[in-house]
Formats: sequence, C-alpha cells, structure tokens
Amino acid sequence: MRRYLSVLLIAALLTACGSTVRQFPMADPMTEDPDSKPYGPPPADYFSGFAWDGLDQTLFRPLSDLLYVRVAEDAVNVNAMEEVPDSSWFTNRLGKRVVDPKELLTGDCKGEPPINPEGPWTVIGAKPNGANPGFIIKAQDGRRYLLKFDGKAQQPRATASDTIVSKLYWAAGYNTPCNQIVFFDRDILRISPKAKAKDEKGNPERLANKHLDLIFDKAVRLPDKRYRASASLFLSGRPIGPFRYEDTRDDDPNDVIDHADRRDLRGASVLASWVNHFDSREQNTLDMFVGKDKGYIKHYYIDFGDCFGSLWDWDALSRRWGHSYVLDFADVGLDLITLGILVRPWDKAKYGASGDVFAYFNVEPFDPGGWKNEYPNPAFSRMKEADAAWMARIMARFTDEHIDAAIKVGHLKPAIAAELSRILKGRRDKILRYWFRNLSPLTAPTVTGSTLCMEDLAVTANVADAKARTYTASALTMPGSAVIEIGAPTVKKAGHACVPLPSVAQTSAANPAYLVVDIVAATDGEPVGPARVHLYQAAKSYKIVGLERNDK
Repeated sequence: MRRYLSVLLIAALLTACGSTVRQFPMADPMTEDPDSKPYGPPPADYFSGFAWDGLDQTLFRPLSDLLYVRVAEDAVNVNAMEEVPDSSWFTNRLGKRVVDPKELLTGDCKGEPPINPEGPWTVIGAKPNGANPGFIIKAQDGRRYLLKFDGKAQQPRATASDTIVSKLYWAAGYNTPCNQIVFFDRDILRISPKAKAKDEKGNPERLANKHLDLIFDKAVRLPDKRYRASASLFLSGRPIGPFRYEDTRDDDPNDVIDHADRRDLRGASVLASWVNHFDSREQNTLDMFVGKDKGYIKHYYIDFGDCFGSLWDWDALSRRWGHSYVLDFADVGLDLITLGILVRPWDKAKYGASGDVFAYFNVEPFDPGGWKNEYPNPAFSRMKEADAAWMARIMARFTDEHIDAAIKVGHLKPAIAAELSRILKGRRDKILRYWFRNLSPLTAPTVTGSTLCMEDLAVTANVADAKARTYTASALTMPGSAVIEIGAPTVKKAGHACVPLPSVAQTSAANPAYLVVDIVAATDGEPVGPARVHLYQAAKSYKIVGLERNDK
C-alpha cells in the first residue's frame, strides 16, 4: 500500500510540474572540456601573498558584499549527467572507472621511478627559516625534488599527510605532485656552488652547511641516524604561481569560467573536510604552463602537510581547525550574545588513540555540513548542495581497501596506521550520510534492452541498509507531460535498482519519443529526492541524454 501511494504521489508531482520539466537535446553528454588548447605568449607569473589574501577574504570581501548581494548560482562546468567533464583542472578517475587500490600506492607518481636514497643528491636551494623549512635537491638522475621534514612534535604526521592526501586527491580526480616518503643519510648531500638561501632578513646569500644545520636541527633523526622526509617531485612545465578560487585569468584564453563557479573547486571543500585540509587556500595550489612559446596551463593542488590534525602553539586554535575560521565574525558575535555559555564542537574535542600525532583529528565532533577552512575560500563559500553531493558520489567509491592502500604510502607504525584508517573511514561515512540525505545517491544509469538500471551509492558504500531500502518509479512522455504506467523497480543485486521502460509511440524517425523516468530510493519509508533520467526512444532502442536530482 505504501509503495502504491508513493507511485501515485510521484505521478501527481510529475503532472503538476510537467510544464516545467527540462528537455535535453539528443546528444552525448560532454565528457571533456577543451581547455588545453595551446596559445602564446606564455602568461605572466602571479604572486599571492598569504597575509593579503587572508585579510581580503576575511574582512574586505565581506564588507564589499554588504553593498553587493552575491547569490550563489549553479556551477557552470557541469554536463547533462550532473558530472564534471575532464579538463586541465580535473580528470575523472574514481567517478568514472574502477580504480585498483594498488593505483593509490603511486598516484601521480605513475611511470616515475622512486627516488634513490643512496644518492648522491645535490642541494640546489633551501628555505631554512619559517614554519616549514626544507630544501631542493637534484637526484643522481637529474630529477628535482622539494624535501620537507616532520617537526619535533606530532611526528610523523606532516610527512605522512603530505603523501597520503596527495594520493586521495589524485584518486578523486585532481592534479597533484608525485609525493613520497624517503629515508636518507645526510652524508649523501652535496651543496651546489650556485645554490642560494635567504638569511633571516630575507636577503639571498650563498648556501652553506650552516643553512642546512638550521633545517636538520628542526627535523627528527631516526634511531638508525637517518632522516625521514617527504620528497615532492618537481612538476612538468614552468611554474607561474597559484591559481585563484575566484575570477579568471585575463591572459589565459582557455580560462572562461569564473573559478568560484567551478563544481570541481566548490566540491573540493567536501574532500578537504574529509582530511581536515583547513589550509585550503590559493597559496597551496600551483599553475604550471606546459609548453614553451605556446602551451596551456595545468592546475595543481600542492602541500597537504596541515592535514590530519595539525597542532599550533595556541591550543584553542588547534581545537577550532575545521569548525571555525581564524577570525570568524559569526562565531564571535554568537559568543558575545550567549556570553560564551554555548558549548561549541571544539569544546568537546579530545585527543584520540594516537595521542598528539593526529591530536584532535577524529570522527567526533566532525560536522560535514558545518566544516570550515582557515579563512573564507570564495569557491567553498559558493558551494551548493548539488556540488557537495557530486563530491560525495566520488567519495562513495573510496572503499576501505582504497583508504588502506593510500595510508601505506605514509610509512606509519601499525597502530598509528590503524587509527588513521578508522578515522578516515568514519569521516567518509559521515560525509556520505550527510550529503546523501536530500539529493539522490542513485547514479550511473544504463539501459540494457528495455531495462533502465541505476546504482544506489548509499547501499554499495554501506551507509544505507540494503534490506530496508525500497524503490519506486514513475514516468512521463514529452511533449505534453503525459504520465504513463511503468513497472515496479526490481533489485537484481544489492544497491542496483532496475525498471522496465515502456514503449512510447514516436512521431517520426526524425522526431523520436522523449521519456522521463523518476526513480526514488527510500529507507524505512523515508524517501530521498528522485533521480530523473531523460531518454530518447528511437525504434526499439533508448538513448540516455540527461540526469537530474531534485530535493525530496
């Protein structure tokens, strides 16, 4: 009876809104954005100052928004299937194909031989000062790497997160450097006579052992006298600075979509929330110009050393990472109104089983819908639920085996690795439950003969009970939005719902019949918004041309 009433309700809704049902053209969905067309001359370098960007996004932009109301529009770079086409920004991997967990052992290192820890390595540059000291080496095969180290506290979190998270971002679809953990003796280092470093005042001077001493004094030496570091292979092309999370580049004819309106940049907020990449700002990105006189820009995410619970000298700040901005006017105002009596999520934060290694990074009190990075990010701030659900569909493809494979590249002790595995799997599941609550997790529609099937990611990702899951379906033809009968969905295997497609009379071969099918998933009678599949019927075959997801 419940199923019968659900079908009647869906049919009534379809009839009521039939005049506004969108119709897609009879064309294959766009799968590749041609934004890698060579052009010249090469673009100018762009410098992004951390202090200015933080001040701009925290203070000046909100003030300007008081005079100019910004309404978050739908993302622009989305195809008819509600997915993001491949581009110089993003390549569909887990979202499009089966990714063997073993691929996460290499990520963007695929095809690159590992760095040889036997040396010799030639130091060609160094950054001995600052919070993240390190240096640049040229290995014996001529490849260049940036080496960074763990600090005395939280070892080996920083180097592990830099390598592990790069693999997770790569699997999701983003461009990342080839990061790997390396163990080496200092004796293999040779300083190039041309190498430069900067003194404490920022003035360049010839690199010497005294500069390396400053770096190694802050690094951890292992019991066997070796050092552990993350080695990031230099990217191909010429670096021209970070990309912005808003606007476009005037000197790049391929860059035509406002970055804040890109679904891949908006949805990256959900991925960042998973690993608590609170330092998701433009300074931790890098644009590479691929080519010489003519070429194109490829966009990368770099530097993930803040992830997995970075601790700062001020404990109150460490607790707030992921919950509140550094300067969060909304939170400050609420504290003033409530006189600080209100209990906040960070007040409940406690160290987990890893102690200070992952510190406050845990499954609780993580809130997928309330996560914030260090300071406002224009693309993250414009994220809509459809953008977040897109990333959640990708994250649903991260199996336990994928996560454990990525953790292996961090070279962690078994107990620490097990704790990180538990946290990442728990946070993944919270993200999926949250972002699948309104928009349908049904995806990947396929037609075999006259049967339409879709995968229910909530079930296949084990965040919804297959036994409690039911499905209803309804259909209409266009034009005219006439509701037609359709058979009840069947479940051929857990998490895969299939419905028979009715034969619809077509006007002519040049004007094939148009069919719209809604499939709704529900758990214990509580439905999620429908997945609406658009099809053309020519003769006895069906062609899928579009997919929409509406709120329940």
